[in-house]
Formats: sequence, structure tokens, C-alpha cells
Amino acid sequence: MITRTPIGLRAALVAAAALGWSLSANAQLTPAGTSINNRATVNYSVGGLVQAPIESSPTGNTTPGAGAGANTSFLVDNMINLTVNEVSGNNTVVTPGMANGVLAYRVTNTGNSPEGYQLTVAELVGTILFGNTDNANFGLANLVVRVDEDPSAGNGTGNGTYDGTESATAIDRLNPSQDIIVFVVSPTVPLTLINNNFANVSLTARAAVPGTTGGTLETASAGANNPTTVEVLFADTNGFDATESAADQFAVQTAGLTITKVQSVLDDGFGSVSPRAIPGATVAYVTTILNTGTIAAQAVSFSDAIPANTSFFADQYSATGDVEIAPSGGPVTTCNADPADADADGCALTAGTLSVSAAKLGNIVGGASVQIQFQVKIN
Repeated sequence: MITRTPIGLRAALVAAAALGWSLSANAQLTPAGTSINNRATVNYSVGGLVQAPIESSPTGNTTPGAGAGANTSFLVDNMINLTVNEVSGNNTVVTPGMANGVLAYRVTNTGNSPEGYQLTVAELVGTILFGNTDNANFGLANLVVRVDEDPSAGNGTGNGTYDGTESATAIDRLNPSQDIIVFVVSPTVPLTLINNNFANVSLTARAAVPGTTGGTLETASAGANNPTTVEVLFADTNGFDATESAADQFAVQTAGLTITKVQSVLDDGFGSVSPRAIPGATVAYVTTILNTGTIAAQAVSFSDAIPANTSFFADQYSATGDVEIAPSGGPVTTCNADPADADADGCALTAGTLSVSAAKLGNIVGGASVQIQFQVKIN
């Protein structure tokens, strides 16, 4: 039979929550289905003579003597309560292209009966968490839920670490006071993300019948209380809906590269004060690579197709210096743009494309830049 939660009890639960007290604060909760039994005894005298005691019974007992009464009994109902908490206390930093970015949450059964839990994920677009606003660029299609499980432990409670072996997407059973870690995993962080993209991700747990792998949701009892039936009360104070959630955040941190390329006419062959881009004129191209992020851009390389109607102008920076490389805070160097980088100095001009290797450019730390300059002649 199903009963409705008494208004007074529900009000009491709300009041208790407002005072910062919760039923889960008790070290031991009486398990659902426990029979609570009680029997009263009345002693009395008549005409100064002590009479045999009379025990109580639910229907009224008049027969004197020990054992003539009956217990007044009721079954302890199923008080469904739970908590969901973000584990780390801060965001999880990820990089575009990274495998297995992981958020961790702790789901705890604070009720008095074993429960399962259905798990769902939502992105909290526009919300602020850890001082950062979700900007809706991450994409929930890339997120999966995995429940911690460690076969080597043999107890199904997991080891608190995402191993990549986890497969469960719902919590099949948690005993009272038991908790388990749930991971929200991005198998591959999208390469389209840029520095300081944030995703606020909510994990919601909804109580389900244990043993159904989250497939059969619990239903609150309705109607009058029946002392002979274990009924269901949603005791969570956040809506009394057997549902709790918590939020965590992916924070994208990567190099923020800004690439700027400019050209200038150095000489038009006529000694002009303001040289023009005419056939035979020399034009310089300067490309600036600036890292506006806080993380180093590693193994930076460069390529640039020599434009049509121009010819690469060699040896303009030294005897064999076809390309000038000027990092911020570092010495200026040159290199020889020979086919397939035959001299292994890091620069090549192959099939009409100029390239500078990662071995030559290396890393660009946050806030630093490098300029790459070469010249062409207009045909």
C-alpha cells in the first residue's frame, strides 16, 4: 500500500534542514522493514488487594496475566535520502585533444534502505562555478557517465580512481551510509576548444529500486500510513523528489596563439621614397606568432606557400640566410631554405613551400612571440 507523507513530518524535515540538521547525521539509522514492538503493562489493586497485571493489545485486552496481551507493532518505512557532492573542490584542467578528461562526484546513500540510482548529466550553460562562466562550447555529446568499479577490490566499491575499465552507467545498489564515486568522462577533449573555455557539468542521481541498474525509479507512497507495510518517503530536502545533484567544471587551458602576417615593399628598383609593388619589386613578409595563453605552445613549426607571381629571394639576411627568425627575448638567427632541408638547419624550400621545423622554432611560452621573415620578388 502507498501512503502520502504526513504534512507535519514533511514540515519537520524542512525545519530540520533549515537548522542545519539532517537525519543522516545519526550514526545508525533503523533499517527499513524493522518491526518496532511495544507492550504496556498496567498494575492495580482492588479493595487493597493487588490484582494480576493486564497487558495491552492493539484491539484492547481484558485478560489479566503475563502473556495475555499482544504487541503494538509497526514496520519502519523506507526513508529515501541521498547526497551528491563534487569531489575535488576545484575545476579539472583539460587541453584540446586530451584523452579522458575526468570529473568526479560522490554519491552517498543517507537513507535507511539499500537503493539504486539513475544517473544523468546536464551542462549548466551560463552558470558561474569556481568564478568561471560556462560558455556552451564543450558539447555534452562528448561526455559519458561511468561508475567507479575496481574488480581487484572484490567488493564493488571501487578505488576512487578512473582506470578506464569502468563500464557501469548507473548505480545498481548502495547500502545505507555507503558511497561510491561517479565519473563524468570526456573520452577526447574537442580540438575546437580554445583557451579559457569552461563547461559546468551537473551530475544528477535519482533513487531507483535496487537491483534494477537504475531502470526502475522509486515512487513515493501516497494515502494513509499503514503500519504493516514498508512504505516509501522521499526525505531529501531539495524538492522531496529523491533527486540530488552537484556541479563540477572542465576548464580548458591551452596555448592561445595569434598569428599575424604583414607585408611591406622594400624596393621597387627605382629608389622610390614610397616603393610600389611593381614587377621586379622586393617584398618582405613578416609573420608574428604570439602566445597569449598561459601554457607553452610546444613543437611549433611554420609553413608558407610562396605566392604565385613571385619568386623566393634568397640570401637576404646573410650569406646563406634566407629566413630570419626573431624570438622575443632571444637572439635573432637565420637559416638556409634549401630543398628538403639538406643542411639540416631547420629551414626548407620544397615544391614552392617554405617551412621552418619544430626543431628550429621549439616552444613558445605564454606571453612570448617569435617573428619569421623572408623576402620575394614580384615577377
